[in-house]
Amino acid sequence: MTARRSDSLTESEIRGLLDRDEGQFIEFKSLWDLSSATKRPIERRAARDFVVEVVAAFANADGGTLLLGVDDDGTPSGHGFPEDAVQDLLEAPQKRLRPGVACRIQRVSIDGKELLVFEVPLATEAVMVQGDGFPQRVGDQVTREPQEIINARKQAYRRVGFELRVRPDMTLDDVDLDLAARLFARTVYKDRPVEALLERYGLILPAARATAITNACLLLFGKEPAVRWHARAGVRFFRVAGRERKHGAERNVTQLGRVEGPLSRSLPEAHRVARDQIRRSEVLHDLFFREMPEYPEFAWQEAIVNAMAHRDYEDQAREIEVWFFDDRMEVKSPGEPIPPVTVELLRQHHPVHASRNPLIVRVLADAGIMREEGEGIPRIFDEMEVSFLRAPDLAVEAGEFKVTLHNEPVFRGPSLEWQTIVRGLALSPSQMKVLLARPDGFTNEDYRDLNGVDRDRAYRDIQEMVGLGVVLPPTAHGRGASYRIAPDLHEARAFLAGRLPSLSGHFAKHTQLKNADYRALFSVTRAAATRELRRLVDDGYLRSEGEKRGARYLPGHRLGQAQSE
Repeated sequence: MTARRSDSLTESEIRGLLDRDEGQFIEFKSLWDLSSATKRPIERRAARDFVVEVVAAFANADGGTLLLGVDDDGTPSGHGFPEDAVQDLLEAPQKRLRPGVACRIQRVSIDGKELLVFEVPLATEAVMVQGDGFPQRVGDQVTREPQEIINARKQAYRRVGFELRVRPDMTLDDVDLDLAARLFARTVYKDRPVEALLERYGLILPAARATAITNACLLLFGKEPAVRWHARAGVRFFRVAGRERKHGAERNVTQLGRVEGPLSRSLPEAHRVARDQIRRSEVLHDLFFREMPEYPEFAWQEAIVNAMAHRDYEDQAREIEVWFFDDRMEVKSPGEPIPPVTVELLRQHHPVHASRNPLIVRVLADAGIMREEGEGIPRIFDEMEVSFLRAPDLAVEAGEFKVTLHNEPVFRGPSLEWQTIVRGLALSPSQMKVLLARPDGFTNEDYRDLNGVDRDRAYRDIQEMVGLGVVLPPTAHGRGASYRIAPDLHEARAFLAGRLPSLSGHFAKHTQLKNADYRALFSVTRAAATRELRRLVDDGYLRSEGEKRGARYLPGHRLGQAQSE
């Protein structure tokens, strides 16, 4: 089977796919066995089994593209199969899957290497690999799901899927084709006509008399006013003065505005409104001496994108709401997660996939606006962790899915002096976190509680810190054994704690500091003063001007931060 010419991917489009990472909608597969010194083709059966596994997984999810003859990094490597083996691979999706999957298939030469390209559609019912169950695509992995779960989801989508429904009262005149062209310009298909791409993505459907327009097309590119195709497809923003909402005479809520219109336009506008509300602070959690926003940019952006892409658009009585409190940001969207996705599985980073609006998700993912399925929520957790913030809260309340991002650190009180020292250590964020939270020592249990890891992982990380000389091994072993901070780190912290407050006080009254002033402040000898002043300059707390007896010292950038603290 080969693709019709009008459906065929161009060389430019295939190269664009090769530049992307593997994920929910794309998979690369090398057809060479490199396990020995002699390069040889992989076994035919292994290649065929891989094809049917991935094709079925894509079909049971939201479709995707499989490129055979490509290394994991996207480099074309071709194949060494004879023609009969190639034909066996091309026919496998029809012959070895139940029901068979009709892919768009191409044989194309890139850099002198033949690639086999399978464009897999979203199947209308669960697809089984003969004798090997029902694969499901989740991110860049293949998992297994029961047939009844896959079929229940697909049947529900066909029955009530709002985005798939055709609007007989709408025509192409109701679609902003210029807006669609600008979004499609961000995909690998940018050189194709807009109407051809709308059809390729399933947003419009060819019909006998006139083109049929889906709700997905209108949600993405519908002309204003938006209320014609959805009563409440927008996002409302609120600011609460405090940590809790109050009513009546004490009302503390300000409505910041409402973003509406087609998703391709309203998504960037929603990000702009949110960005204006996210404060920046060096005091709140400036663990690494840089100005940081209240929330990691990826985390809050992905929370909003997920809400807009995955909400239940069948519900036209409610819209997405974004609330900014003093201590948190809440993103609420209509609709609960659809099975098999649950809040608990999301909290556990368990690989699970289900999309309420797969047509919309595919377009936004191809345009690089949202992360592919299975990546967004886990990365939100990761971004919050490396920023030393509490893990996000996920909840379902009154038929709405809510993501809460907290702007308070998981711990409080690391002094500026201790932050300076920890910042200079070659440690992971988790290891830094325990030092900042427990500057006088910690236990394995402390490490586990702070970082959400198991006992074995905590033990390995702590032993690495022992090996680096950052902490000392416990004097007594067993439950509750305490790891103490190395003496040289204690000395460095004590030195800074004993010097910075007095230096800040001096510069509050004077513009400069001389060696004699330093000696008077701390009752040390000239040699000790010279040595300590050099140390403070090297660490960025002071900067020097002049030489020898004419040397004078001014506040460095880190002392300025200490004063602001």
